[in-house]
Amino acid sequence: MSAKKIQKAGNANSKKRIKKEQKKISLKIGIRAKLLVAFLLPVTALILLGVLSYSQTANALRSLYQSSSIQILGKSADYLEVLMLDVETTAYDLSVDADLVNYFSGMPDEGVDYSLVDAKVASMLGTDAYVENGYFVAIEGNEHISTNPEVVFDKDAYSVFQTTEDYVQVTSRNRKVWLGESEFLDKYKGEAEQPYGNRRMTLIRRVENILTGQDVGFIILEVRNSVIEQLLDEVNLGEDSMVILAGQDSNEITKAENYPEDKEKRIITNSKAYVKMQQGLEKSGSFATSKNGRKYWLCYEYIGDLGNCLIGMIPEATMMEQANEIKVGTIGLVILVTIIVCVIGTWMAAGMSTTIKKIIKEVGKAAKGDLTVRVFTKRHDEFAVLSNSINDMIADMKVLIGKVSDGMEQVDGAVEKVSGARENVHETAEALSAAIVQIQSGAKQQEDGAQNCLTGMDDLSDKIVRVVENTKEIDSISEETRVVVGNGIKMMEELNTSSEDTTKNLKEIMKDIRDLEEKISNITHIVGVITEIADQTNLLSLNASIEAARAGEAGKGFAVVATEVKTLADQSGQAAEKIREIVDEVQQQSQKTLEHGENTDEILKSQELAVRRAVEAFHNIDDCVERLNQELSDITIQTQAIEGAKNNTLEAVEGISAVIEENSASTLEMGEGISGQKEQVEKMSGYTNDLKEVSQSLREEIHKFRIS
Repeated sequence: MSAKKIQKAGNANSKKRIKKEQKKISLKIGIRAKLLVAFLLPVTALILLGVLSYSQTANALRSLYQSSSIQILGKSADYLEVLMLDVETTAYDLSVDADLVNYFSGMPDEGVDYSLVDAKVASMLGTDAYVENGYFVAIEGNEHISTNPEVVFDKDAYSVFQTTEDYVQVTSRNRKVWLGESEFLDKYKGEAEQPYGNRRMTLIRRVENILTGQDVGFIILEVRNSVIEQLLDEVNLGEDSMVILAGQDSNEITKAENYPEDKEKRIITNSKAYVKMQQGLEKSGSFATSKNGRKYWLCYEYIGDLGNCLIGMIPEATMMEQANEIKVGTIGLVILVTIIVCVIGTWMAAGMSTTIKKIIKEVGKAAKGDLTVRVFTKRHDEFAVLSNSINDMIADMKVLIGKVSDGMEQVDGAVEKVSGARENVHETAEALSAAIVQIQSGAKQQEDGAQNCLTGMDDLSDKIVRVVENTKEIDSISEETRVVVGNGIKMMEELNTSSEDTTKNLKEIMKDIRDLEEKISNITHIVGVITEIADQTNLLSLNASIEAARAGEAGKGFAVVATEVKTLADQSGQAAEKIREIVDEVQQQSQKTLEHGENTDEILKSQELAVRRAVEAFHNIDDCVERLNQELSDITIQTQAIEGAKNNTLEAVEGISAVIEENSASTLEMGEGISGQKEQVEKMSGYTNDLKEVSQSLREEIHKFRIS
């Protein structure tokens, strides 16, 4: 394939690649979309920040609302506790009033009658600002007290009272109870105008005669509704919230609008939340609950220790009202910022896109060969720098095209000169090839001779190595022999010293044995003396026995002594005899020991002589080994000298061989290089023709560019 065809194929591939890249670019996201995405990122961060701020603010507001509600409820409960304590004090004063207790016990004091007691009760209750009505239900008799003109008891009042839940509550609690509504009073009050008209806080207390311990009746006090209503009105926990006062009978008192339409229904006291509240041990608390599908936050505060409770129910929406306002404001701000960012991003993207399209249009003209174009823009930012850079590039390309056009003429001249030089190089390469063949033949002969010399030197080197190794082995053996001889000499000298010490010790032993013989002779003499004493003692014993016999009865004691002396004398004689036998045996053994000692002395003398001769022999062996070491040292020195000369000769021969091999290799390389050079010359001829075609094609391509 000619260079012109190759270049055309390359240009076609380049155009296809450019179109493919442009198609890829068109399918990708444009700069306008990218800018909008970039601007929307901080908006997203702002949205996340708003969500986080709303969450934290909502939690803080909820916590603040809850704590303030509990405080308000706690203050109201404290007030209710004071109120209820005041009512309980009034009830207590009535229960201990002597006139009332004695009258209804059937033991009135002189001058005390029903009118007096009734007036006294009305007077005491009239001074209490929290008590609206008071009642006394007597256990015995048909007389009862009522300060409420609408309530008139009949003779069966106590029997009716016993059938109500009021009686059950007060008797089960031993002394007093607080009710949200009195079932007993409802029976005498009649139907109220409103469903919850009769509902009010009521205290029932048992009254007993302290002297007899018997119950005389029950005091019933009703708290003023206006006081409770005012308190509930003042407890403001927020919009749609409810405040409920629950009695010990679970009846609820609250604002009129909070009561359910059905009187049988309850707001909270019949729910699981109320059960959960009663199961707790805390005096106050709070938790989330729901009623009729609506979420509430419930807080409660117990009043005193009687089970009355003030309950607040706050809708979740009420607590979150301020947080929702913040939420709406945040959402509005985010929407506004998003709109502003989108407008600014669209405006900036449109300006950039217009400028980029203009630049692409002008650069496209330049890519087609029109280098007279210029890129203009009214912007004063990076796009202006880009436009100037593109203009500078087009200007440089115009200069480059002009220089390439001028250089084409020089290339044509150089091609002609290369064609002429190719013939001369070919002739020179032929002559060098013939000379190299002759050099290679001589180098082969030199290489064979050097190889034979190396083989002989290798054999000589092996023999010298074996001699050196044997010499070293003999030297090692002789050195070990010297060590063994030295050890033998030391052992012989130690044996000689030990033999002399043994001889000395033997002489000392023999001397001790002779001294022992002399002492044994002394023992024999002593034994003779003991024997004589024993004989004389026997004689004395015999004489003593004779004299004792003569003495008759008076000499019996002496006769016993004489007998013991005789026995002692016999034992002494026997012991002396045994000592004599032992001494004789010792003398015989000592004599034998002396004979053995003399024989041992002779043996030690002969042994000492043998040791001395062995020491002299070891010294002679040591001298011989020393001379052998000297001779081996001389042999080793000579062998090492031979080995050094061998190594030098071997290095010289190897150097010659290496030089021959290098010359041969260089010659071969030179031959191959000349052959390659001939091939390159042939190829150069083809390249010269191709270069002419490329030069012609390049000239045609350059003429496509318009630079003026």
